[in-house]
Amino acid sequence: MVAVAGVFAALAHSRLTLALGAVYASAVITLYQPPPAWGISSLSPFCTKVETYLRMVGLPFRTSGGDPRKNPKGKVPWIEEDGRMIADSSDILDYLKARHGDPLDADLGAEQRALAHLARRLVEEHLYWVLVYGRWAEAEGFALTRSVFIPLFPKLIGGLIIRQIRKGMLAQVHSHGVGRHDRADIYRRGAEDLAALSALLGDRPYFLGEQPTSVDASIYAFTSAVWLHPADNPLKRELGKTTNLVAYTERMHSRYFAAPAPGT
Repeated sequence: MVAVAGVFAALAHSRLTLALGAVYASAVITLYQPPPAWGISSLSPFCTKVETYLRMVGLPFRTSGGDPRKNPKGKVPWIEEDGRMIADSSDILDYLKARHGDPLDADLGAEQRALAHLARRLVEEHLYWVLVYGRWAEAEGFALTRSVFIPLFPKLIGGLIIRQIRKGMLAQVHSHGVGRHDRADIYRRGAEDLAALSALLGDRPYFLGEQPTSVDASIYAFTSAVWLHPADNPLKRELGKTTNLVAYTERMHSRYFAAPAPGT
């Protein structure tokens, strides 16, 4: 999977700078990540999280490709600034806050910070695996995933590589524990995550109130990965029932990616 991430990351710079060159012309931070797909800023929601945060705080940055095996954690995303590499999406945000200040979260109280922590863990450590199941195990989801992957590899071996990747991803889902359940139970658990997020969001425009905070970068990264993905599966249908989460996702998308969410 590391090798595949490297292939994706290698394509990210050319695709994004063509579309957003003016945005990144004065970049000082380099974000290494896979390319966008389906109207989502990156194939990886953890990369979307970092890009969203950078946009939220207005730090100048550019995206680029690279081999994740050369960074400290061996995975995407990672950033480089002034010759220093920082990997892991949460570590990246902690670094950016320490280095550049914390304009989004500086005024949060202990209870708000605790709630944000729980929400991040919910989407990043549980909902993520339901999302992976939908993209790699389900026939429709995998067909879409394959359509993005297959052009990245030589024709003669591309199909074989995709099958190997799929096998590895499903093994990870199984090892986590989510993949040990049957299909209905997996999606039921994902629906519970969405219901919890919806209940906590309530009628607020952002997760903790009237103004966005850093937890919104995480939550948006995962709700957009479900909502903007073209596959029709029980997780997306469940998200569609939570009108506040749909509105939240589209609000974040429009505010930070300078365009309405596709289909709106």
